[in-house]
Amino acid sequence: MKMIFQITSPETGMVLIRRRKIAKALRWWLRENGIVFDYRYYMA
Repeated sequence: MKMIFQITSPETGMVLIRRRKIAKALRWWLRENGIVFDYRYYMA
């Protein structure tokens, strides 16, 4: 089973990422820049 991370924000739109570290880095960057985002993950 693989994890798929979904991050949605007004600036980036909906982004699907397979790698946890990249998803974590994007969430960190959005948080640092004060951008509101929605985060979900799925098992595929």
